[in-house]
Amino acid sequence: MEPIGERLRQFRLQEGLSKRALASQLGVSVPTILRWEKGLSAPNDYNLHKIERLLAQGNVPEPGRRALLLSLFDSLT
Repeated sequence: MEPIGERLRQFRLQEGLSKRALASQLGVSVPTILRWEKGLSAPNDYNLHKIERLLAQGNVPEPGRRALLLSLFDSLT
């Protein structure tokens, strides 16, 4: 399974979101998005929940949504 940062990047690109737009929607900084996508850090539980809510609102096709949600879940264990 791909790292959570790569899955988040794929989600962002599928949704046509810039790093700035995603950061704004999640209430984090652009450097935070960059660190997550590069695998230098991972979202905490609070931010994982915000990402999950964003996914529920998005237009991500089911396979991509499922993969990202599984990746988010795996990061908690």
